[in-house]
Amino acid sequence: MYPISVIIALGSNIGNYKINFHNAIELISKFGQIKSIGNIYVSKPYGLKEQNNFFNTAIEILTTCQPMELMLKLQNVEKKLIKNKKIPNGPRKIDLDIIFFGSKVVKNSQIQIPHPRAMDRDFVLKPICDFKPFYRHPLSKLTLKEALESLGSRYIIKSLDSSNLRKKFF
Repeated sequence: MYPISVIIALGSNIGNYKINFHNAIELISKFGQIKSIGNIYVSKPYGLKEQNNFFNTAIEILTTCQPMELMLKLQNVEKKLIKNKKIPNGPRKIDLDIIFFGSKVVKNSQIQIPHPRAMDRDFVLKPICDFKPFYRHPLSKLTLKEALESLGSRYIIKSLDSSNLRKKFF
């Protein structure tokens, strides 16, 4: 089986985001080769407003895992790092979402790829655009750059440099 390119979004608003992201990426690197890491963006909370701002980034990996297998492995990483999510869109130490799995479209009761709300969220699109702005969404056919430019709602407050995170994996 050939490796496939997968985009994963990372979010955190509990604890030290640098440590949370580093530990998550380190564990992910055990089943996927890290190809790219986007910048880190600070964003207002989505959904539940009464919580700390979020730190968001995205990574590209190459993996031979199938979608459900990868989702289970990512859930395992969240458990190891003690995700700590108690309510939907609520605070969490780490959140890992598969955004794109090559150009595959998967939809069943357990998983939906591409992520159904990715194209509505600047804090998901912007870090991916740092390394893959011209990737075309498999369903809408828009590039991620086009989707980002057309967004009405904005959540990102500021950008942070992630070169230290990149140095640890490249």
